[in-house]
Amino acid sequence: MRNRRLSALLLLCFWLCPLMRVPAAVPQESIFPKSQLRPGMHGITYTVLQGSKIEPLQTEILGIAKDFVGPGLDLIIAKLVDAKTATTGAVHGMSGSPLYIEGKLVGALSRRIATFEKDGHCGFTPIEDMLRVEQEPASDPTRPSPIQLRDAWHWAEPRPLRGAMLRADYLGIPLSVGGLNPRVAARFLEALGLRGTPVLAVPGGGTTTLAGGGSALEPGAPLAAVMMTGDINISGTGTLTWRSGNRVLAFGHPMFGFGKSSLPMAAAEVVTTVPSYETPYKLTNVGRVVGTILEDRLSAIGGEVGQMPKLASYRIERLHRGQKLPTLRGEFISHPLLTPFLVELAMGQIFSATDSFGRTFTLSVEGLVHFRNLPSLHLRGIYSGEDGDLASAILEMVQPLQLLFQQPWAEPIVESLEMKTASTEDEESWVIERASVDNTRCRPGSTIWVNLLLQERHGRRISRKVPLTLPSGLQDQPVAIRIASGHALDTRALLRKVPSAESPEELIALLNEQRPNDMLYVQAITESSGLVSAAADLPALPPTIRATLSPPTSSRKAEPWNDLVWSETSLSIPGVVNGEQLLRIDVR
Repeated sequence: MRNRRLSALLLLCFWLCPLMRVPAAVPQESIFPKSQLRPGMHGITYTVLQGSKIEPLQTEILGIAKDFVGPGLDLIIAKLVDAKTATTGAVHGMSGSPLYIEGKLVGALSRRIATFEKDGHCGFTPIEDMLRVEQEPASDPTRPSPIQLRDAWHWAEPRPLRGAMLRADYLGIPLSVGGLNPRVAARFLEALGLRGTPVLAVPGGGTTTLAGGGSALEPGAPLAAVMMTGDINISGTGTLTWRSGNRVLAFGHPMFGFGKSSLPMAAAEVVTTVPSYETPYKLTNVGRVVGTILEDRLSAIGGEVGQMPKLASYRIERLHRGQKLPTLRGEFISHPLLTPFLVELAMGQIFSATDSFGRTFTLSVEGLVHFRNLPSLHLRGIYSGEDGDLASAILEMVQPLQLLFQQPWAEPIVESLEMKTASTEDEESWVIERASVDNTRCRPGSTIWVNLLLQERHGRRISRKVPLTLPSGLQDQPVAIRIASGHALDTRALLRKVPSAESPEELIALLNEQRPNDMLYVQAITESSGLVSAAADLPALPPTIRATLSPPTSSRKAEPWNDLVWSETSLSIPGVVNGEQLLRIDVR
C-alpha cells in the first residue's frame, strides 16, 4: 500500500512539474512542431498576471487554422482552460506568452478569437514562424515614404504610419503614458492611422527599479518596448517568448510593423491584470533599458539584450499660473515615424496630467529641437480652448516637426529637445468680429486708421484702433487692407512656399519663420505678377523673367503668387486670435 501511495505521489509530482518550473531558454531541438499538434492535446502557457511571478495556464489545443496569417503561415487555435483566466480569457499584454507541450515550445499567444467573450478561445503563432525573424539580413531602419509636402501641412485626414501588416485581431500591446488620459492618447493614435492596430492606449505606470534587469527577461516574463523614459514614460508591453543567450523573440505579431527597427527594450512588472469585458489588459511599470528591439515583423519582434540604442535627451521647463513646476528630464528615441508622435504624447501628459489642469486652458510653448545632421527647429506658439480641444492644439503645436520628418531628402536625427511651457486655466481665444477704415479714399504717403472689434469665445469684446501708413509709391490702383492673424498668414505662406523647398535646410528655415498666433497683422496689399521659387517670394516680376523661372517644360514649376505687401503693422492680443478680413480702399 505504501509503495502504491509513493508511486502515485511521484506520478503526481511528474505531472505537476511543468506547472512549478519556469521554462529556461529553449534550444532548437526542444521545439514542438505544429505538424505534430492534435486536437485535445494539453499544454501550459506561461505569463505574468501580477508582479514578476510567471504563472502556468492550462491550455487545450483545438486545431490549426491553415493560412490564417498568410500563405503558408498558420495559426494554432487553442483555449485557455485555467481557473486563473476564467474571468478574463487572453488579455492585452499577454502577446508572446509561450505555450509548451511536453516541455517543448509550441508558439506564442498572439490573438483573441472573440472580443467580448471570456471562454478563453485564442490564437498562437507557431514558433517555427517566429524563428524566421532571427534569420532576417541586416539592413538600415525603414525611412518613411516621402509625400507631397503641400498635402502634409494639414491634418485633414489621419495619415497612417504603416498598414499592410497590422490587423485588428491581434492581442493589443498596451501603450502606457503615465498620467495621460487614454482618450487623449487614442486621439493621437487615430491621427497617425494606428486605430485598430496592436497598439492600444491604456492607463499605465511609470519607470521603476526591477531586480535582475536583463537577467529577468525569460520566457513568460513581461517585455517592454520603450519609446520615452525618465520623468515621462511611454512604452508598450507584451511578453517574452524565446531567449537564446542574449537574443530574444516576443509578441508573436508585429508592434508597428516597421521591419528593421531600433527600439529600446526593458523588463517590466505587472501591477495588475484588469478584467474589463471590452478591453482586459495588463497595467505595468517598466524597468531600465537593457537592450534593443531590432526586428518588428509579421510573426514576432526580435532583439538583443545588452545592445543599447542611441537616445535623444529632453528637458522641459514648466510654468503654471506663474508658479514654477518641476523640470522634466529624460531620453527618447529618434525615429522617422515615431518621434513626432512621442512629442505629442509628452505634451499631452504635461498639460493634462496635473491637478492644475481645468476645463479651459491657455498654453504656450517655446522650444528647440536640435538635430545631429540639420539646423535646429523652433516649436513655438500659443493655444487656447476647452479640454476637448487639447489634442488638436498639441497636434498643431508639433505639426512643424511632423512635416520635417515627412520630407524626402534626409532623415532628421534628433539629438535633444529643449522646451519651456506656460499654462493657465483661463481660455483666451479671439476672432475678428468687425473691421473698418476711417477713410476709403486716401493719398499716397498718408496714414489711415483701421478700426477693429474682436470678440472672445464666451462673449467679451475688445476694440482697437491701428494706424497704417501707405507708401508714397502706391497710387492709382485698387488697394486692399488685410487684417489677419499670424496663424492665417502662416497657413497661406506655408502652402505657397513649402512645395518649392528643395532641401531640409530650406524647409526648416521656412518653419522657423512662423508668426506668433497672439498677434494681429494689418497689411496694405495689391495684386501682382509674382512667383515663389526655391521657397522665396519674388513679387512683381516682368513676364520674361516669370517665363524664365517657370518654363512650360519644367518638371518643377514655381508657384504663382499674386500678393504684394506694401506696408504692415501689428498689434498684440491677450490670447489666441483667429480669422481674416479684407477691406477695399482707393489710393489716388
